Amino acid sequence: MSRSVRIAVAQYEPHVGDVAGNHASAVTWARRAAAAGVGLLVLPELASSGYVFASDAEASASAEDARTGGIVTALTEVCASADMYCVVGLNERDRETRHNSAILIGPEGHIATYRKLHLFNDEQSWFEPGGALPVVDLPFGRVGMVICYDLWFPEAVRALALAGAEVIAVPTNWVASFRRKLHDDAGNCMGDIVAMASASQNSVVMACADRVGVEREVRFLGASVIVGSDGWPVAGPASAEEEVLLVADVDLDGVAAARSRTPRNDLLGDRRPDSYNAVVVPPPRPAGAVPTATAP
Repeated sequence: MSRSVRIAVAQYEPHVGDVAGNHASAVTWARRAAAAGVGLLVLPELASSGYVFASDAEASASAEDARTGGIVTALTEVCASADMYCVVGLNERDRETRHNSAILIGPEGHIATYRKLHLFNDEQSWFEPGGALPVVDLPFGRVGMVICYDLWFPEAVRALALAGAEVIAVPTNWVASFRRKLHDDAGNCMGDIVAMASASQNSVVMACADRVGVEREVRFLGASVIVGSDGWPVAGPASAEEEVLLVADVDLDGVAAARSRTPRNDLLGDRRPDSYNAVVVPPPRPAGAVPTATAP
């Protein structure tokens, strides 16, 4: 019997500084997901606060506790009413420190906090990096979390896969900044391509919830996607501008099947970590060159 879970990613537009409005938007999308019978919902990065802060004071004003903050409390109520789980991007306050975090919430409330390891550009002005990659057993399967720029560091997804993660939730705010090309002909942004590669390399399901809109001249790319464990999208990419809920039914038994590439291969078992030692080989000397003398 297959282990099927209905996954959704909500693509919409949070607004910097509008904490009450952002809470209300998160609840609205969570209710839509609950009505669709979703088991796991992923909301965008920093859905609680917006992204482009103008000052440390502004970043501080919208920070919330990971267990008792308003958005966590509100989403817990929705999860409890629908037996649903949700991952939301949070501007997290931890005493005197802030983190760009992803919070896993269930019917009983806060379950786990992941703090973004790799801070992108101006995030380094507002947040401190995290130091661990939690993996959580939920009723339908094992779930891990990364955030946006973390995808560009393959060690993070590989570490989660080695710990048994079958689904990786990715709250994200993919931006147009620094990009020569924003989307390919199929509507994929580079984040989608990296997510597909990560899914294929590790045989995990990737659920990437991006945001849309323009915030203080920073344009976001949309293109949210749910990728199956074979590396191909099962929902999306979403458009670059539309607010939308992407939903897909995913068979988690397919994760183990995808790792058995042939009767003689296992994607994770075939790793050779003891041999992953790069050796710099000197360039060949031109014909007739005299070897350089070395000191005794």
